[in-house]
Amino acid sequence: MLDEAPEVTADDRVTAMVMASGSSFELFSALTALVLAILAVAGYFPIYMAAIATVATGFALLAQGGTVAARWRKSARVAGSEHAEAMSVTTEMLGGMIGVILGLLALVDVAPMQLLPAAALVLGISVLLGGPAQPDLVDAAPTTAPTQARLARSAVRSSGGVMVIGGLMAIVLGVLAATGMAPVLPLTLIALVCIAATLVLAGGSLFALFARHLA
Repeated sequence: MLDEAPEVTADDRVTAMVMASGSSFELFSALTALVLAILAVAGYFPIYMAAIATVATGFALLAQGGTVAARWRKSARVAGSEHAEAMSVTTEMLGGMIGVILGLLALVDVAPMQLLPAAALVLGISVLLGGPAQPDLVDAAPTTAPTQARLARSAVRSSGGVMVIGGLMAIVLGVLAATGMAPVLPLTLIALVCIAATLVLAGGSLFALFARHLA
């Protein structure tokens, strides 16, 4: 017997539109950051590419925090999830703003070798703390029965764990780079690649979950 998808209400469609918009901007910004960080690793204007990638990553985190905040539009929230969501919004929005500021300062040649590792560390902490709230975003999606929807929900839940791992890796690399214990720029770039890649996964899985309800 085939599963039948419940009817999607107007409120569900509004929530899906808000969430899809936020996750699409996150995906675009994270993809931009990932490409720029890879170009920097390849030696193409590494400092400038790293600075712009930091700014793009900051915008991606701002979008991620906005997506979590948009989840609060749903009146029926999972009991006990509000604290994790509040921490996620705070850390991702704050970390994103700091990343944008530090990236812009590095872009205009204000102590880039000091600010870029610091930005990678801040962004890594934000991703680490934002990861646990990612699975709760699934509950904002309209309930659907088809297998594709189940796979999309599983991807969103999995992305939370990936964000934690990516954040931890970025923190370790950022600390090593900030303390001068290893080559600063290469470690910073690898940290940015880790962060951007996790945000691409997070934004992509959320967009796949919510965009299907806008058709």
